[in-house]
Amino acid sequence: MLLSKFANEVLSKGPSALLPQNLSSEWLAKIQKMADDFLDINFEADSCDDVGDIVDPILSACVSEILSYQQDGTTETSPNDLIKRITIYSIHITIETIRRESGIGVDPPSLDNVFEQNRLSELKDLFPEMEQFFDRVCLAEE
Repeated sequence: MLLSKFANEVLSKGPSALLPQNLSSEWLAKIQKMADDFLDINFEADSCDDVGDIVDPILSACVSEILSYQQDGTTETSPNDLIKRITIYSIHITIETIRRESGIGVDPPSLDNVFEQNRLSELKDLFPEMEQFFDRVCLAEE
């Protein structure tokens, strides 16, 4: 039922509706919970060796739709690359939640740059207190 509601209220509006800054407060909160669960389940606190692949279908749909936009209608990617993109999207969801709660000025991602690694470096510079978080999700070195 939630997936159907998501499809009607968000997916039907096109890929730009999936950008964190364009999500309603209700959907941002729901997807934030999914992102938190994804990160908690898939990343060990001390190891980046064996990242899991347990993903909520809504979180996966968000990334797949944006990927389809970026790749002119295809979503072909390796499982590892998909997990990496879901991780990056989850980080953007978290940053958007922080932005809305604190009013911190952060340039939001676009459909074209939402998965770019250089955006993560910029976010790490803006939020040095999140360094442990970036380390935990195995994106600190990239």
